[in-house]
Amino acid sequence: MKIIGAYLGRFNPIHTAHEQVIGDMIKEFGVKNSLVLIGSANAPISLRHFFSYEERRSFIKTIFPELKVVSLPDFGNDQEWLLALDDIIRLSGATQTIFFGGCKEDVSTLIDGGKECRIFNRFDGTTPKISATEIRDCLIYGRSLDGLVNPQIADTIQKLFAQKWERFKKI
Repeated sequence: MKIIGAYLGRFNPIHTAHEQVIGDMIKEFGVKNSLVLIGSANAPISLRHFFSYEERRSFIKTIFPELKVVSLPDFGNDQEWLLALDDIIRLSGATQTIFFGGCKEDVSTLIDGGKECRIFNRFDGTTPKISATEIRDCLIYGRSLDGLVNPQIADTIQKLFAQKWERFKKI
């Protein structure tokens, strides 16, 4: 019986609260039995989906180089999406999967689909309230990312954003 931990998110971009949940998952299951799924992997670039799948994967692999990371595209409805998720999990060889989330809202579709979930309150008072929306706002308005994203990727995020922002504003 192979049990894995899986964390699904858009990670657009990954921030320190995401890292906390991934760290908790790795502590419980080990890096070899942990999986990160990057959702909305096929979404067109928008303010909400500002970084490509490749860029988001690179951010995660910089912080967690041994972690398995896969894409999960968007589908027309939750049933198709859950079916694709089941296919990915089956290919991992897992016989049981425990999904991790930072709040109930993050895992509501998984819970509704009958998946086992563990919620790690990433807003437990020990860390600032962080969201990828807040990170993107900091980037747009030139505020510091200190404490919000890992220093290993902060410069890369800022440079990529600056390059893309000028093009994005013209669309």
